Amino acid sequence: MKRCLSTLILLIFFISLLSAQNIRNAISLELTGGASPLTYKTNFGDRKAMAGTSAALKYHYNLDWNWSIGLGAEVKMYQSSVRFDTFADSYQTTANSLISGRADIMTFSYSYKNLEERQRALYINIPIYAQYRFDNGVYLRLGAKVGLPVKSKSEIYFEQLTTNGYFEYENITYNNLPQHGFGTYYDTETEKEYDMNINASLCAELGWTWEWSEQYILYLGVHGEYGFCNLYKQKELTPQLQYEDGEFDYTPVWSANIKSSNERVPITGNRVGSFAIGLIVRYSFGF
Repeated sequence: MKRCLSTLILLIFFISLLSAQNIRNAISLELTGGASPLTYKTNFGDRKAMAGTSAALKYHYNLDWNWSIGLGAEVKMYQSSVRFDTFADSYQTTANSLISGRADIMTFSYSYKNLEERQRALYINIPIYAQYRFDNGVYLRLGAKVGLPVKSKSEIYFEQLTTNGYFEYENITYNNLPQHGFGTYYDTETEKEYDMNINASLCAELGWTWEWSEQYILYLGVHGEYGFCNLYKQKELTPQLQYEDGEFDYTPVWSANIKSSNERVPITGNRVGSFAIGLIVRYSFGF
């Protein structure tokens, strides 16, 4: 009887040890930080990549100790900015004469000091990947993501804006009538929304793993991501500042043009992409 009991205890211990060494499933929580810009070309101004971050919940299946595959859900912020020390533009439009009250051709001119626009886009990404873990703990992960836009906007800020209007029929330039949109304005910030497209990107990671046990693994590495979709469809280009009945409407730079050498040219290129590089921390729970 004692021999049978001892055999049963050893068998149970062996089975539990065997199963612990063959954990197939894992859930991981991860955070990333680093540069995560929206990429585009600028014909004017200075574009700057900005920091971004992401948080993700992922599941992966261990094929063996070295190989695993997985998928997940990730919330990621992309952001960039473009800045102009000075920005000046003019164009002809139709406005009501301040004297006769009838429609007249007006040349609207405006100039900025320290104009900046920040673009932010929040995406939910669905990644799939394959991972190989070397015997020394180094791991390599390759995959792809499909990104769904959640919310995107531009934040437009300027230190100073000066406007004036020249009416041809009257041969008068108005530059100090703020109630009609002509004058100098200071320290103003406004927001405009963007309609972003679905994204698709390739991603890679390289880093190290620390096993506290076979069930609990800490990952620390570097990651990179490159999107190959155009995230914004450029609409009909308009001036960055539009005048109508004494009111202003701001056009985000991706859809704006400016007068240059007697013609109007886009402020930016017609393609907006995504890119990311930085550090990643992941904690994995096996079961």
